[in-house]
Amino acid sequence: MNDRKELDEAQSLADFRSLVEDQREEIAGLKESEQKLIRRQEELLFWIRNFLAGFPFGFIMLEKGQRIKAVNKIAAEYLHYSDTELANQNISIVFPEIARLDVTSKPLQLLAKRKEGETFAAEVFVNSLEMFGEDLLFVTIQDINERHRLERFRHELISMVSHDLRAPLTSVRVTLEMVAEGTYGPLNQRGVELVTQGVSNIEYLNSLVGNLLESENVESGSIQLDYSDTTIGSIIKTANLALQRPDDKSVSIETEFTNDAITVDQNRIVQVLINLISNAIKYSPENSVVRIVAGIAGVHARFEVIDQGPGIPDEQKLQIFERFRQLDQSGELKRKGFGLGLAICKSLVEKHQGLIWVESAEGKGSKFCFSVPISPEA
Repeated sequence: MNDRKELDEAQSLADFRSLVEDQREEIAGLKESEQKLIRRQEELLFWIRNFLAGFPFGFIMLEKGQRIKAVNKIAAEYLHYSDTELANQNISIVFPEIARLDVTSKPLQLLAKRKEGETFAAEVFVNSLEMFGEDLLFVTIQDINERHRLERFRHELISMVSHDLRAPLTSVRVTLEMVAEGTYGPLNQRGVELVTQGVSNIEYLNSLVGNLLESENVESGSIQLDYSDTTIGSIIKTANLALQRPDDKSVSIETEFTNDAITVDQNRIVQVLINLISNAIKYSPENSVVRIVAGIAGVHARFEVIDQGPGIPDEQKLQIFERFRQLDQSGELKRKGFGLGLAICKSLVEKHQGLIWVESAEGKGSKFCFSVPISPEA
């Protein structure tokens, strides 16, 4: 009996020792996991610090209760605080006109306050961020006072240069036209050709100046639409009559349109069409055809300008509608310009709440399309 009891006690002791050893190994494993987690957190924090240090904008990390958890160097410099001075402060110390910040899909224009009380215009983006199981707000801030100042300077410079160019260009053009007409004496054939070329170059410069001014007006939002009742046919005919056909090659224009009534700013839609047709003619080979097709599609008026030119690569189809962007062209197809025409077209169509796009493939011509509502109510 005693032997059995001693055997049971020995077995229990062995089991206990085994259990202790298992627990010791488990505790060691937990400690190792804890150390790995701590190292991982330290590595993550190190990465976050480096990321924030190199972040190109000011950065503020907010806790759920609108308390500042961290700021980077750029944000601290914007606000003239140290990062420790802003820690645990409510966000209202930075943006005194708001009670709280929430996630937004678009940038906010807010008034930010520096330590000394001076304010500045700031562009702010707010996104959510989960870190270590905590819901945070990731706030970027950028001082846009300097950007606004530079934008104003650019607008004023372009307007001043453009206006100062127009008067002397007009004067030179009038003088050259008088010379070409023989007002100051007869010219030989070569002289007439040179003077005519000079007039053409001045017209080109005037068109560039006009496009530059128009582009600035469109970007600043100063253009207002003057809606009136018209027809698709009237728009097509007006644009066709206003076009100045090139003399150096033969490109014919074919039209196919309905005469449906629409309510738009006719002058602006004609301007868009003239630009698209002029481009089509400019890039078309000799003895080719440019087609203009227009009609109603649902509650929209749709216009198409189709050419037989070199076509447009897929990667450039969106870029060509940006300001100062032009199609990459080979030497024999290179055309002069600022790259403003299509950007102006895009802005004018979008001002009508419409869409503009291009359908094209290299070597197969292009189809420039735009559609606008048949009326503002539509």
